[in-house]
Amino acid sequence: MKPATPTPAHAWTALVLTAIAGAVDGAGFLSLSQQFVANQTGNAVLLAVAVSGELTGRDDGLSPVGPLWSLLGFSVGAVLASFATRRHVLTSFGVPLLLVVEVVMLALAGLAHSFELAIALAAFAMGVQSIHAARIGLSGVSTTVLTGTLIALFVNLSGGRRGLRSARLQAGVWAVYLVAAGLGSVLAHAVSFGAVCWTAAAVAAAMAVAAYVEAHRGSLV
Repeated sequence: MKPATPTPAHAWTALVLTAIAGAVDGAGFLSLSQQFVANQTGNAVLLAVAVSGELTGRDDGLSPVGPLWSLLGFSVGAVLASFATRRHVLTSFGVPLLLVVEVVMLALAGLAHSFELAIALAAFAMGVQSIHAARIGLSGVSTTVLTGTLIALFVNLSGGRRGLRSARLQAGVWAVYLVAAGLGSVLAHAVSFGAVCWTAAAVAAAMAVAAYVEAHRGSLV
């Protein structure tokens, strides 16, 4: 099967959403006792190590609380977003519904004073974002868990001209995630985790506004 060729709009969407996930993940790892809010594969490992340490009496300094809240928040966000868009109804009156939800949850995560609530709300936003990326057809790209994107990159390297175009996007997604995670950790250290969440919410809000304007462009002409 030939790899799908990403459109410019899809490519920019993938890169921006990945930047949001990377920034929040980097900030969360630094500020929330080394918890991930987007990368749930990492949380699964942290949870397994923490539980095994408690069962065997090993003192690793790890707690299962953070990973559990993150996994729960992400799962609830993804499930609700999936059911809400099961008929691929992503917009209402031109407003991208899932992006709006993501903006609200990130803003609330930035305001949360509770460690557990901040993790859960940010992870909820990332779960919603994952479904948004899947629904708009970002083939071979996950904006929150990038192992699959890395595999797709290697597969597409041998896929001819079309495959190479997809591979460039997937390589870009990896680079953007790395840079954004670093910048997120810097901003979290210099200011706060909330500042990163509010910045990410502002970027997602700008995307929502751009999508709204694009949807109504025809009627305004």
